[in-house]
Amino acid sequence: MPRFTDETVIITGAAGALGTSMARRFAAEGARVVVGARRREQVADLLAELGPDAAFARLDVTSEQDWDAAVATAEAAFGPVSVLVNNAARAIVGTTLSVTLEEFREVIDTNLVGTFLGIRAVVPSMRRRRGGSIVNINSTAGIGAAAGLAAYGTSKWGVRGLTRIAAKELGRENIRVNGVHPGIIETPLAYDPATGELNVGVADQPLPRLADVDEISNLVLFAASDEAGYATGSEFVADGGYLLGPVPTPTP
Repeated sequence: MPRFTDETVIITGAAGALGTSMARRFAAEGARVVVGARRREQVADLLAELGPDAAFARLDVTSEQDWDAAVATAEAAFGPVSVLVNNAARAIVGTTLSVTLEEFREVIDTNLVGTFLGIRAVVPSMRRRRGGSIVNINSTAGIGAAAGLAAYGTSKWGVRGLTRIAAKELGRENIRVNGVHPGIIETPLAYDPATGELNVGVADQPLPRLADVDEISNLVLFAASDEAGYATGSEFVADGGYLLGPVPTPTP
């Protein structure tokens, strides 16, 4: 039996490669998916593909009003929210000294404030159905020290803390909150837009490749599902072994 039959799922950042992959995977598992993006045209093909079990929500994750409207859209179309995936993200390359204050705030607002607002917005809906699951898409930058990604890394450490706090606060209401920490995924966020080069190399990690978006989607669906029903405040890492450190070069 599909794991999410008739459940209502909101996915932010659904226009991106990972968001699109997750929307397809949740729909394949029986969910009714609310596709969150800044503009409908960004997800028009996805909405057409998913058909009547998908709805669009115009969602700037930094806006409380947009969040309230997105939850209202979900409830009107499909009923109370079962699952929220906080996936929208912004990455700007820059060190602590080189990143501008404006850039730092932009990243924090999207990645951390957006996640905070999403949790606050969906909890009343989840309470109405007596439970739910929130999955925050984090990063290895939220566990290690991502030099050169000062704003992004800081935002993801904040999301890590927020995930644990919310899990502790909401667990007695049968609302689970977990984090998924991907390594470098084959998406535009992995590359420096100015140079086209990878922000972080993968050649010396144990699995020397980028992650496929569907590999990460599979982990997100597990964390959101009843199969992970005893996990809350947990960190699911899929990073190709990056956090283990580089594989030593063999000695001749």
